[in-house]
Amino acid sequence: MPMDRRKLALILGSLLVTYLAAGGNLMAAPPPQENVVIITFPTNGATVSGVVQILGSVAHPNFDRYSIYYAPGPAATATSQWQPLVLDVRQQVINGVLAEWDTTALAEDGSPLIPNGVYHMVLIRYREGDVTDSFFVNNITVLNEVATPTPTPTEEAAEIPTPGPETPTPVPVEMPPTATPRPSPTPRPGATPTAPAGGKTGGGTSALDGAQILSAFMRGARITLLLFGLWGLYLLVKTLFRYYLRTRGKPQRPGLR
Repeated sequence: MPMDRRKLALILGSLLVTYLAAGGNLMAAPPPQENVVIITFPTNGATVSGVVQILGSVAHPNFDRYSIYYAPGPAATATSQWQPLVLDVRQQVINGVLAEWDTTALAEDGSPLIPNGVYHMVLIRYREGDVTDSFFVNNITVLNEVATPTPTPTEEAAEIPTPGPETPTPVPVEMPPTATPRPSPTPRPGATPTAPAGGKTGGGTSALDGAQILSAFMRGARITLLLFGLWGLYLLVKTLFRYYLRTRGKPQRPGLR
């Protein structure tokens, strides 16, 4: 037990000497020649917007340069479409700004170069002799507010009148010329006017009279019946006359009166 106390006191003394040799600051930053390559912000799963400062450290005794790339997607794959953020930076960084990532940059046509979505990033350290070390950050969500386009004022559409009932426009119809009646011959004094051929009188047309047709038909029927009656009477008289001649000219038998 006494030996353990002596060891503890020796350790504490050594720490005290180290503290004093360091000028009273045991938490001082490591020297630039330290072997480190790391991104401290953004971290895995971080959400960023606007101009983002990439923080971290990159250093080595044989340090040559470093580069940072980013690509769309949650994590690095063989088909990642890497885009350079910074290339061949020759200065070592300890707990500082490695690069700035402007997620609001626009292309020439006005479209965003870095649309909202998920990205991943890699820090590559190059040492002398083309030896590389890398550090990846995955699932970085870029989320910028999309500007709402200001609506362009448009002229109010002219009010379309409600169509009312249309009044039909009378269309003039050209009538055929009226035929000029031919002049009728002037009857001589005392002469009875006669109808022209075809039943037309006075140069004009006349409709058929049904009563006249019926009267003419009845008159013809009576004449026909009268003729048949006369023919029948003729036959009757002829028969009686022959009978009379036969009976009168026949000789009488004796004894008969």
